[in-house]
Amino acid sequence: MKFLKNFLLSMIIASILINICFADALYAASFSDVKQDAPYAEAVNYLADLNITQGVGNGLFGVGQPVTRAMMTVFINRLTGYSSAAQKLKTTPSTFKDVPKNYWALGDINLAAKLGFTHGVANNLFNPEGKVTYLQALGFILNALNYKNLKWPDGVLQKADELGLTNDMPYKPDDVITRENLAVIMYRALFLKVQ
Repeated sequence: MKFLKNFLLSMIIASILINICFADALYAASFSDVKQDAPYAEAVNYLADLNITQGVGNGLFGVGQPVTRAMMTVFINRLTGYSSAAQKLKTTPSTFKDVPKNYWALGDINLAAKLGFTHGVANNLFNPEGKVTYLQALGFILNALNYKNLKWPDGVLQKADELGLTNDMPYKPDDVITRENLAVIMYRALFLKVQ
């Protein structure tokens, strides 16, 4: 009996040590296109653990791929904890005339508009497949953080810089944001105090 207890205790301790020693490797291996030492690896894997992103399929995160406006609403709703509310709106009429009733992100787009995270692109259009720029992504995120009515574009860029969302991230505001850089910004946003 004493041998069995010692054996079980040894196995538990060994298991804990293995988890501690290899936690980073296991953690960073969730997407095959995210290298463990990539500057965005921690952010990507943390967001995946929280189910804010699920990647693009086949074990890939989609490094280097652009973010669309529809994807952005899904990310924002998940980031703010409104994912289940978005699901309830996927059968309601579309807020925007260019988002069909059977569109995959209809509920998320409707909710993001209802919550004021987005206002579309004018003329009752959303442009769901349009690519998101850094400036637009920051606007979405800052709206979600309740920094609304910032002067466009300077107020958005200034607030993002002030909050540290874009620290050490070389970018041009009108460049299309990639999935991994958006992950870094969202990761940083998670640790901010909401206004």
